[in-house]
Amino acid sequence: MQVKDCVLIEAFKCNENENVVEVAKKLSEVTLRHIFVADDNEYPVGIISVLDINNRVVAENKNLAETTAKDVMSAPIRVAKMEEDAKTLADEMIKNSWVMTPVVNEENKMVGIVTLNQLMQNE
Repeated sequence: MQVKDCVLIEAFKCNENENVVEVAKKLSEVTLRHIFVADDNEYPVGIISVLDINNRVVAENKNLAETTAKDVMSAPIRVAKMEEDAKTLADEMIKNSWVMTPVVNEENKMVGIVTLNQLMQNE
């Protein structure tokens, strides 16, 4: 089975140049605790957690007006392709304690997120 055979959740993302306050607002509106960061071509380049905002912005007393998602994100990240083997991806996610991975299409644009739970259900 391939990743494209799994149900993807909507891509929860922000742009790498987005202000960190806007990123925090997006995170406050959902139950997810992570947001993927995409470049101007919609390719996922990083991930930000609520803990990252606390530790890398608030605790370091960074200027909120000047801090962008790119300044706070963890990178590089693992990006899955639609044609990728779902079992191999699930094994890698378990090994690395990842709960979700962004998925890109043939044009390398983020089309969604696959969760470990979804990969395990489709084995």
